[in-house]
Order: sequence, then C-alpha cells, then structure tokens
Amino acid sequence: MKIKFIICFLIACMLIGCTSVVKVARYVHDSDKLDNYIYGEAVVVNEYIEKIIRALNTNDRELLASLFPEHARSKIDNFDEKIDRIIRENESLPWPSIIRYKLNEDNNYQSRADRGKIYKEVYANTTIEFADPKEGELYRSSLKIAMVIVPVDDFHENNVGISIFAIDYGDFSTDGVDKEKDGYDIYAFGH
Repeated sequence: MKIKFIICFLIACMLIGCTSVVKVARYVHDSDKLDNYIYGEAVVVNEYIEKIIRALNTNDRELLASLFPEHARSKIDNFDEKIDRIIRENESLPWPSIIRYKLNEDNNYQSRADRGKIYKEVYANTTIEFADPKEGELYRSSLKIAMVIVPVDDFHENNVGISIFAIDYGDFSTDGVDKEKDGYDIYAFGH
C-alpha cells in the first residue's frame, strides 16, 4: 500500500512539477507561523526588548528615553515626566531581578508604501518575570509591555523607534493609550 502511494505521489510530482509540490509542502509546514511575525520584525522587536530590559535592570533613564525617536518625543505630552515615572516605579519594585522575558503571541505588523517610500509598524507584547536570586523563587506578579515600534519610516525624518509604549503589572487594558489617536503615547502604571 505504501509503495502504491509513493508511486502515485511521484507521478503527481512529475505531472505538476516539483517546485509547486515543494511550495505546498512549505505552506503546510509553515501554516501555523503565517499569522505570526515575519522573522525580520521579530529580530527588531527582540533588540528593543533587550534594550528595555537593560534600561530597567540598571534604571538607565537615558537608555530608555533613547529608544523613542525625536519625532515621537515631540508628540508625547510630558515625555520626560513619563520616562521618569517608569524609572521611579521600577526602582520601587520589590522584585530584585528580572529572570526572563518573552515575546507574547499576540503580535502583528503593518506596512505601507507610496512612491518608493516605506513605512512599517510592528506591534509587540512582552512579559517580564522576576525572581528572588537568593531563593530562586518566581514571583507571581509580572510586568507586561505593549508597544508599537516603527523600524522603517521614509515619510518622516527621525521617526524610527518606539512610538507607543505601555507598561503595567499583570494584564492591563490599553484603552487609555493614545487617546489623541496621533500614534504617539506612553502609558505607565495606570497613567
């Protein structure tokens, strides 16, 4: 029975061409990944997440602020105060160390092009978990970060970086983020 199936498969391959069979096989194999990130976007997001983690681990206000492009800084009301709030809140956390962070599954991207110019937005959600290094015990509370990263913007100068950033404990609603609908905002710990 197996031999008949293999022979039929080989005949079908010869009739319709091997390349289309390979394409179908790849599509079936990668079908669960098609709704997720494209690899390039995931790399960009991971780079930003690692910089955010470094800024939080060292309470580095300048590093965190540098992830926002000039254009976003000018559009976000009270930018400096919001960055300071994130650092102050982070300094007051009872958790001694970040042990892991992960890119959550509900991520997406969009892009547009016009007359050779390209604009991309990547939507990313991540979870940061903490532990006590002495006891090795994982804390139940975690930080969630939702952000919009602009990796490419040929339409606006100085607009590559984070445009929207939301951080809070556990699951939180992003309804209060970007109320002006201008594409730029920081939502930090309920504010």
